[in-house]
Amino acid sequence: MHKNKKLDDAFFQQLISAAHESPRKRSHHNLHKELDEPVQRLCIALTKGTYVRPHHHPQSNKWELMLVLKGQVNLTIFSQQGVILEKLLVGEGESLSAVELQANTWHTLYPLTDEAIMLEVKEGPYTPTQESDFAPWSPAEGEPLADDFLDWLETAEVGNAFPA
Repeated sequence: MHKNKKLDDAFFQQLISAAHESPRKRSHHNLHKELDEPVQRLCIALTKGTYVRPHHHPQSNKWELMLVLKGQVNLTIFSQQGVILEKLLVGEGESLSAVELQANTWHTLYPLTDEAIMLEVKEGPYTPTQESDFAPWSPAEGEPLADDFLDWLETAEVGNAFPA
């Protein structure tokens, strides 16, 4: 018999604990069973200081729906050249709780609260991120400049680009 998955406080706490233990300061749990399923669904826990390198999904069917379930995140949209087009506050206490990004949208996100949990839904099958999917104007994860990028992003405004 198939067991229904419940996104309850116990599940969220496990996900947040895993994020705190991770060097990347985030964790995820796939709700779908197979990577080739037509709809990919995953919960992602983010903790302060995590760096999600700006990226895009160039395949025409790779839209993403991001729904913040706990906490708040900043979702930043960039032009292809790295200029900030939008900074969106998403989650608890905000008028925006979800965003659907179209394919080929350059973006990153980071938690505004100490912890945040989001549900991401996108068309499958899963395709691994290629190096060319990452923004060439952003530092790679683990590079010393990644912390500088995060610091810059917190105060940067629409129209700014990272002064790398």
